[in-house]
Amino acid sequence: MIDPNNPHVDAFIDFRSPYSYLALRPARALARDTGVTFDWWPYITDFRSAYGGEVEKRSSRDVAKLKYLYMDCRRIAKLQGLTIRSTTKLWDATLASQAMLFAKSRGRLWEFCDPLLEAFWRREFDLESPAEIEVALVKAGLQTADWRQYTAADAPQALAEASLRAEHLGVFGAPTFVYQGELFWGGDRLDFLAASIAASRATEGNAAQSSATT
Repeated sequence: MIDPNNPHVDAFIDFRSPYSYLALRPARALARDTGVTFDWWPYITDFRSAYGGEVEKRSSRDVAKLKYLYMDCRRIAKLQGLTIRSTTKLWDATLASQAMLFAKSRGRLWEFCDPLLEAFWRREFDLESPAEIEVALVKAGLQTADWRQYTAADAPQALAEASLRAEHLGVFGAPTFVYQGELFWGGDRLDFLAASIAASRATEGNAAQSSATT
């Protein structure tokens, strides 16, 4: 459970965003190095608006933009020893996002997300398949009956609340990290996030020292 009185990072990722996938290792390393809690949330990006609609309806400019995006992602993936293959359709991430919140609520977030994302970016996982999602949850150590009860009772509301949280914080894309009201959009902004955490810690340290001497 996140203590609202302690500074933490709200971290938003989209399963279908290669940049979200590639930001996970450095973001989690930053969490470990700083001891700051990262509270992870799903975010469903409006890719139709961002990249020209369905694959077959995209303009030559949108196609060129996406080709560059995946080329850029493969550069980063190579440095991390990961595989990124371009997606063949605009996936609906609703079910997977609900499953992410379920796994998080049961303390099995990365046991679920890590193998799923690795398989998805190799084109070996159907993000919209209830059966494949269930298998991934079971492999993460979760119970099918518990998941089905969650989908019937809690999943839509939980995802709606995550979306409202993102909107309230001003999130407009993924990955986004929010620390003390400041947004950092993209894995290439993690250095700035690290600097913000360090500056906040320094300020807190100075305030504590000043208080102790008065």
